[in-house]
Amino acid sequence: MPVDGSSVSGQTVCVTGAGGYIASWIVKLLLEKGYTVKGTVRNPDDMKNNHLRELEGAKERLILCKADLLDYESLKEAIGGCDGVFHTASPVTDDPEQMVEPAVNGAKYVMNAAAEAGVRRVVFTSSIGAVTMDPNRSPDAIVDESCWSDLEFCKKTKNWYCYGKAVAEQVAAEEAKEKGVDLVVVQTVR
Repeated sequence: MPVDGSSVSGQTVCVTGAGGYIASWIVKLLLEKGYTVKGTVRNPDDMKNNHLRELEGAKERLILCKADLLDYESLKEAIGGCDGVFHTASPVTDDPEQMVEPAVNGAKYVMNAAAEAGVRRVVFTSSIGAVTMDPNRSPDAIVDESCWSDLEFCKKTKNWYCYGKAVAEQVAAEEAKEKGVDLVVVQTVR
C-alpha cells in the first residue's frame, strides 16, 4: 500500500469505520493519492457520512459499504477485492458489553476477512491506552512492544476502553501471525 506517490492505479483499500475522525483523514489521503476506497459505515445513506462523499475523488473512487464489527460476512464483503486494510472502527463507550465484544471480535473478524481476501497488510489503529494502564510500571519507563495495560487493573477500575483496545490489539496480532498477514499497529494519543 504505497502512499508515497508511487503508482497506486487500480489499487483498492478498505477503511473500517470510515466516518470516524481518524478514518476520515485516512480516506481523504487515500483518495488524494489515487486509491479506490471501500469505507465501512453502519449506514451508507446516513447524512453524517456526507463529509466523505464531498471529498475530492469520492464520486469516482469511494464506495461506502454497510458493515458491522460483529457481522463477519459484512466485513468479508467490504474487504473482498482489497489490496490493504486500515482497521480504525472501534466503539468508544463505558459499557463493557458494547465496548469489549465489538472491539475484540471486530479485530478478529477483520484479520480473518483480510487473510481470506489475500490482503497482505492491515494497519490497525489502536490506542496508547492499550499499553499505558499499568500502575506497577514507572511513568519514566520506556514502553515497547512487550508492554501492555494491566488487564486486571483495567477491569478493577472499569476502564473498558483500555481493556478492549489492549485485548483487541493482542487478538489482531495473534490472528495476523497465524494467518500470515503483515500487521502494522498505530497507537493513537490525544
